Amino acid sequence: MDRAFVFIDGSNFYHKIKELTSHTNIKYRLLDFNYYEFSKWLVKPNDLIEVRYYIGAIKRRHNNDKSEQLYADQQRLLAKLKQQNISFVLGQLIQHPDKTFHEKGVDVRLSVEMIRFARQNKYDSAYLISSDTDLVAAVEEVKSFNKKVNYIGTAKGQSFGLSKISDNIILLRTDDIEQFLPKVLV
Repeated sequence: MDRAFVFIDGSNFYHKIKELTSHTNIKYRLLDFNYYEFSKWLVKPNDLIEVRYYIGAIKRRHNNDKSEQLYADQQRLLAKLKQQNISFVLGQLIQHPDKTFHEKGVDVRLSVEMIRFARQNKYDSAYLISSDTDLVAAVEEVKSFNKKVNYIGTAKGQSFGLSKISDNIILLRTDDIEQFLPKVLV
């Protein structure tokens, strides 16, 4: 059995889950996704050592209802991750002049930790949940330490750069993730 680490690009994965479940007639509460049980299922039969979650920190803007709601939701998410014994790493979230928000430093932190933990021999197999091609160089470096890298994505929006460099590709389907999402009672 390999020692497995799961590295989750939080924003990227959230949007993949949202997209996969948008085609169903069932309403889900995405905030309650069980990341730990999902990670155990994902790495089987390997031994899950750690799950790490990377996301841009939402800053609170007083007198801005949307900002307050996003901040509160993120705080609930971080509390749930902590309850599941999942480490989280915060990057920055900046607003561009066109009013859109973009994460900064999240991919870099994920890359650095994937490489650091590989160098420290803390895992044998990395499970990378992201479709961000910026992570290709990190995957190449991790593999130079004779570690396996499993790319986890979805068919729609698959990163062909990560697919090409990774040892294994797992493309999630709706039924793969539904089992880790509580249904909302209407």
